[in-house]
Amino acid sequence: MAYSSAAVLAAALAWCAYAHAQLPAGQDATHGRSALTQVSIDKCLPGPRDYTFQYWAGGFAHYTSPPAIVPVPQILCIQTGYYGLAIDVQKVQVANFGVIKDALPADQAVSQYPSVVLSLPPAKLSLTVEVDGRTYVCSAGAVRQADPKSYPARLIECGRLIQRADIQQLVFVDSQGDVLPADSRLEIVAWPDRLVLILEVIPTRNFERPKVKIGITQKDKNLSGNSTSQPEKAAAGEKISAVIVLRPGAQAYAADTEGEGLSVEARDLANPDRPAIAAKYDAAIDLYDIVLPKQDNLDALTRASLSLANETDRPRTIRLRLRCDDGPGITGCVPMIRDAEGNPTGLFVQISKNWHRDKRRLLYDGPWIHATTLLRLPARSRLDCEFTMAWARWGALPSASHAQLCLIGWGHNQLWDQAALGSWGENICYEPDAVQRGCMIDDVRPLMVTSMSKDPKNQYGWTNNVGGGDFLVYCDPTGRRQFLKGVRAYYQDHGPNLTRVTYAGVTDDEAIAARMDVSLGRCDDLTRVFHHFRYDVRKPVRFSRLAFYQLGADHYLWFGYDKIARGNEKGLLEEWPVQKTRWAYERTGIECPGRTPWFSLHESVPPADTRGAWANRGLVIRSWKARLGGRDVASPYACVYGTADNEITSAALELSAPPDVTELVAGDFVEAEVEVIVVPMAVEDYYGPNENLRAALAAGANTWQPVMREAVGNDLEVKAIRGRVLHAYPIVVAVDTNQSAQIEVAGGIGFVPITFTGLHRPSGYQLWQSRGGHTVKVDQSVYGNDFWQMSYDPTNGQWQQTFNICLDTPADRRQTVSFTFK
Repeated sequence: MAYSSAAVLAAALAWCAYAHAQLPAGQDATHGRSALTQVSIDKCLPGPRDYTFQYWAGGFAHYTSPPAIVPVPQILCIQTGYYGLAIDVQKVQVANFGVIKDALPADQAVSQYPSVVLSLPPAKLSLTVEVDGRTYVCSAGAVRQADPKSYPARLIECGRLIQRADIQQLVFVDSQGDVLPADSRLEIVAWPDRLVLILEVIPTRNFERPKVKIGITQKDKNLSGNSTSQPEKAAAGEKISAVIVLRPGAQAYAADTEGEGLSVEARDLANPDRPAIAAKYDAAIDLYDIVLPKQDNLDALTRASLSLANETDRPRTIRLRLRCDDGPGITGCVPMIRDAEGNPTGLFVQISKNWHRDKRRLLYDGPWIHATTLLRLPARSRLDCEFTMAWARWGALPSASHAQLCLIGWGHNQLWDQAALGSWGENICYEPDAVQRGCMIDDVRPLMVTSMSKDPKNQYGWTNNVGGGDFLVYCDPTGRRQFLKGVRAYYQDHGPNLTRVTYAGVTDDEAIAARMDVSLGRCDDLTRVFHHFRYDVRKPVRFSRLAFYQLGADHYLWFGYDKIARGNEKGLLEEWPVQKTRWAYERTGIECPGRTPWFSLHESVPPADTRGAWANRGLVIRSWKARLGGRDVASPYACVYGTADNEITSAALELSAPPDVTELVAGDFVEAEVEVIVVPMAVEDYYGPNENLRAALAAGANTWQPVMREAVGNDLEVKAIRGRVLHAYPIVVAVDTNQSAQIEVAGGIGFVPITFTGLHRPSGYQLWQSRGGHTVKVDQSVYGNDFWQMSYDPTNGQWQQTFNICLDTPADRRQTVSFTFK
C-alpha cells in the first residue's frame, strides 16, 4: 500500500507533466500497442528530485583523545527529493517518516540541517516473529558495539541514486522476556522515489511454521501493509525474509507491476558474437542486475551495449546495476553511459565498491563494484546506448575517480570515500564523519613513484601514505572538539576528467555550518587536489582553538619532516626548521600576504621500515575571503601545531584566524580555495612521462622549489573573448548564446582542467587549441571519444563538458594559449 497525501498527488502530477514532455513530438502516452519509438538519452534523464542522502543526524562516535564524552543517539537519516526517514538503530524504531514538501535541488539540500527529516511526522516500525504460538517483538538492535570490525550499523552503498545500510544484532523478545534464538538484521534500501525495508531472520535452531512480519504505521494508519513470510519450516541457519516497499511521493510510476512491460538486454562489445549477458531482475529492490566480464587490461575499457525497452503505455523507471566484481582495477574506475557513437552522455552513474575481506566472511564484504543508474523511459519507447567502465586510463592519461568505498571487512563500517589517479591504489581518502582518526582527510599518496613493493623498481602499485588532514577544527572554551554532525555527501561527478563531490554539515552546537567541495583532476605528474570550503557562523562562538584547514591532522600524522617554507607569487619569504613540540603551537599569527600564498613541508622523514618512495607535501592558497569577529580579514593567517600521533613528533600546518580574533559573531564566514600537492622527494622516484616535472625535481627535489613552481605556474590569467570566465583554476567557462566560447590562458603547469558550462545538448562540440599561430583540434583519444567528461545538471537541464589540457612549456616559460569551443 503506497503512502498518500496531497503532496504525493502534486508530485505525481508534476511527474506526469515532466514525462509527457519527454515524448517525441506527436506521440501520445496512451496510444495503442504500436511499434516502440527509438529515443535518445536526453529523453530519459532523471529529474531534479532524483537524489538521495544518508547521514547520522547527531554525528557519529568520533575518534578523540581522550575518548568522546557523551554518546549521542544513533539516528540514521535517509533524505531524498521525495521523502525522509529517520531510524533509531539501537531501538530499531522509525522516529520520523514522510514526504518532503518543496524539496530543494540536491546541491542545496546537501547543506540543509537534519531538521528537514527530524521534523517529519512520527511513525512506528513493527518487526515480529511468531514461533510455536509465541510472538517475539524486536526491542533492540546493534547491541554489541565493542568490535569495530563488526560494528552492527553498517553503511553498504552511499551515493546520489541509492543508499543501502543494515542494522544487525536485532533482539526479539516475547511477553515472558524470552529471547528469540536467531540472528536477525534489518536492511534499508533507499532510491529517490522508493523505500525498501528487508527483515531477515536466521534461526539458530529449527523453527516449525515460523511467521515473520514487518510493517510501518503512522497515526494508526498502515502505510505499507504487513509483509509476512510463513514457510512450513526453517532449519537452523536457513534465512527467512519479509519485505515492504513504500513509494512516498512517487505513485505516478508505481501503478504497474514493477518490471512488467520492461526489458533490458546487454552484450559484451569485446565479444559481440557471444550470447547476451543476463540481466536478472530483483523484484525486491526493483533493479536489473548485470554481471560484466572480468577486465584484466586496465588500460582498456569495459564496454557493453544496452538495449532498454518500455512496452507499456506510461513512462516507467528502469534501474540498472552493472557489476564488475572480479578484477584488479577496483581502486580506480569510472562508469558512464555513452551513446551509440561512443559519446559520453552525462547520465549519472553511481559507483560503490568494496575490496575489504576479513578472515571472518561477512555479508557484503569484498570484492565487488556496483555501477548503478536510473533512467525514466517514456511510454512505448526503446533506448540503445553503451555502458563503459574506464579503469586506469581515460585516453592516454590516468583517469581521475572518486567513489564510496564500503568498509565491511575492514571495520567501523561508516562512510569512506576514496579518490584515485589510475587503478594502482589510492591517492586521497575522506571520512566525512571523522570516525577512525578524528579527521576528514585521511590517506594521501603520491602519483607514479616507486611503490611499497619489496621490489624497489616496481611501478604501478600502491604508494606510501603521507596523509592526513582536516577541514574545520573548532574546540569550545572547555577544550571539547565540536565535530560536524548531519554530514552528507553529494556526488556530482565521479570522473574521469575532474571529480566533484560536496560534503556539508553543522557543528555539534549548531554554531557553524560547513560546506566542503573536493576535486581531483586527470593528470600524469602529481597528486593535485582542489579543496573549496565555506563556513558560516550562525550564532556567537567562543573558542579555545580554531583552525579552518589542516595539512596533517592531530591524530593522523605518523611521520615527521624537518623544514617548512612559505612564500607567494614573488618567491620565498621564509624557511625554518620544524621544532616538533608535542600538543602545542610552535608558531601562531603567520600572516600570508600576496595573491598566491604557499607553504612547503619538505625534508620528510619516512618511518625506518619504509619500502618504496616517500613524498613531501605542499599547500597553495588560491583564494581567500573572510569576515571574522565582525570585520573583514583580507589575508589568511597560519599556525604550526605540534603533534605526537603514535608517539611520533611532527607538526600540522593550519589556516587560522588573526591572533586578535578571540570570538566569532553571527554573520562571520570564511570562504577559501586551497590546492594540496604531493611531491616526490627524489627525481629517481618518479617514473611518469612528464618531463617538465622530471626537470623540476632534478633541479630542486626535497626543497620548497617544486611547491613554488606549482603555486606560481598555475596562477593562471584567463581572459574571455567569447563566453564568460566563471573560475580561473580549474578553469570554468560559460558558453555564449551561440553555444560557443573562446578564451586566452596565460601560464599553466601540467594538465589543467577546463570545463564549459551551459550546454544545451550532450554531444556535438569540439575544442580547438592555438599556440604561436598554430591551431589544432584537441584529440587525446585512444579508443575513440575517450578523453572528455560530460555531466548533466538536472536542476537546470544543461550539460557541462570537461577536458584536461597540458599547458607545460619548455623550461616552464609562461606563454599564452587560445582555446575555442564550439
